[in-house]
Amino acid sequence: MTVWEHYVNIKGSTHLAGFFIFFFLLGVWLVITSIGRRSLIIDLNENEYEFYIYRYLMHKGPLDEIYIRLKSQKTGQGVFYYSLILNGPHIELLNLTGIKLSQNAEKLERLGLRLSTKLNLNYFDCFDVSPRHSIRHWPH
Repeated sequence: MTVWEHYVNIKGSTHLAGFFIFFFLLGVWLVITSIGRRSLIIDLNENEYEFYIYRYLMHKGPLDEIYIRLKSQKTGQGVFYYSLILNGPHIELLNLTGIKLSQNAEKLERLGLRLSTKLNLNYFDCFDVSPRHSIRHWPH
């Protein structure tokens, strides 16, 4: 093995190690910067909500901007799974049913309607046009 071949092998492994170290540090930095706790405060007296990341107010708006929706997802076998989400234009999507999806759409629909009634929010079915929408707030 010549000196040049030895030099190339050492440089190649150094670049590979640097590559892995860079992406490891990038991953750690992304995790640390996204740790900020998210809070959604719904004020039923004022009919508005506030969305915070850590202690910083990100958005404040009327209740007609946020809603509860029954979301459907089709698998490769043609089976539909459902979940409830809370969403709006200036907040992050919040999955209300957790990670687990359900095949029981009727049960989740009743739960979503009950939640939207208690929180005074709009409720939308998984279809765009549906008689099961419950609209309590109209845009100003």
